[in-house]
Amino acid sequence: MKESDELVKEDNFKMLDILHHLSSGIKSVAIEMVYKGIDELRQGCGGAGFLMSSGIAEGWTDYAPLSTLEGVNVVMAQQSARYLFK
Repeated sequence: MKESDELVKEDNFKMLDILHHLSSGIKSVAIEMVYKGIDELRQGCGGAGFLMSSGIAEGWTDYAPLSTLEGVNVVMAQQSARYLFK
């Protein structure tokens, strides 16, 4: 990251492509793990998982849209994979 910052100050943007693909892959994997984890927790609690008083439902509604915000997870993973195949 520090190396990329120094290069950008010199109008050299070659590392931005690498950083974009790395961050795309990390976002895709992390959001998928968080969503699946919260959803499994909610399902494991049965009907109580839907109660707002449980705190799980609020977390689920907060994190569920993240897999589509700022780019669908599949697209983010494809962007990262495309760089790996280059």
